[in-house]
Amino acid sequence: MEMFWGLAVSAILLGCTYTLVAIGFSLFFGVMDVVVFCCGDIAIFGSFAIIGAYAVAQSAGLFGVFPFWVCVILLILIGAVFCAAWGLITHQLSIKPFQNSSELMPLLSTIAMGTVIKEGLGLLFKPVVNTISAAFDRESAVTVVSGRNPQGFPSLLLPDGTVGARYLTIIVITAVILLLLFLFLNKTKMGMSMQAISQNKELSLMTGINVSRVIIITFLIGGVMLAVSGFLVGSYQKLMSFDDGAMYGAKGFSAAVVGGLRNTWGAVIGGMLLAFVEVFVSGYIPKGTAYSSIAAFVIVVIFIVFKPDGIIGDKSVEKV
Repeated sequence: MEMFWGLAVSAILLGCTYTLVAIGFSLFFGVMDVVVFCCGDIAIFGSFAIIGAYAVAQSAGLFGVFPFWVCVILLILIGAVFCAAWGLITHQLSIKPFQNSSELMPLLSTIAMGTVIKEGLGLLFKPVVNTISAAFDRESAVTVVSGRNPQGFPSLLLPDGTVGARYLTIIVITAVILLLLFLFLNKTKMGMSMQAISQNKELSLMTGINVSRVIIITFLIGGVMLAVSGFLVGSYQKLMSFDDGAMYGAKGFSAAVVGGLRNTWGAVIGGMLLAFVEVFVSGYIPKGTAYSSIAAFVIVVIFIVFKPDGIIGDKSVEKV
């Protein structure tokens, strides 16, 4: 039983990282009818932005001037600004120019944007050795000699606390973000407009909703959520690689498909389901770690074949 609860906690933590990326997919698809495949790369970009900002802040002595928690919030805000900016860049360069083109064009363009982000991190991110290794929990797990090597993520969540306390903080942060998103979508005019556009864009235009403005706000909010996701991924994983975005993007998209691509709460269910499948396959099947991702994607294929609208997705009916 102790093993079961340990695996359950690990699954919830992993599910938190998948869920926020999946919500990014759901928000963008709901408003734009486009799968933004670079969501995972934007989230990992947020992680690297926080790593770089941490190095600058520590070199400037800001941690000795301001309280630690103030510096942490500042670093998260910096990551959020960068990710929100990438969200707008993605919309302006990878989606908007192809609105009247084939549906495949923006999809391929966002894949290309993800490659630009990934390779940019691999080529341009400078090695951060002294500042990061000083804050890294373990003893010099890797020697960072270039941007393509794994980068140690600084200990920003309760650095003096226990591992259990840090894990609980990750879960609480995810729950708070989901609560704020729920309130925003259901209690604000902008949130209701986003839901209206997701259901019927043409009718939303007829009722006077500024669709262009809502789309920009959606990409800003999605970018901020992906930045927080990158922060949580770094805090949980502790080592970040420039190409982690491909894996988290694939898992986030899969979670969104399983839950229902247009439904943000379906993304939560899908993210948790995939995480539980992966963790329990790794824990209970001999050498199951090698098969955990395969099992998760088998679940995705089953849903695509037998329930393509997702767990709580709405069926779309077209009149011909």
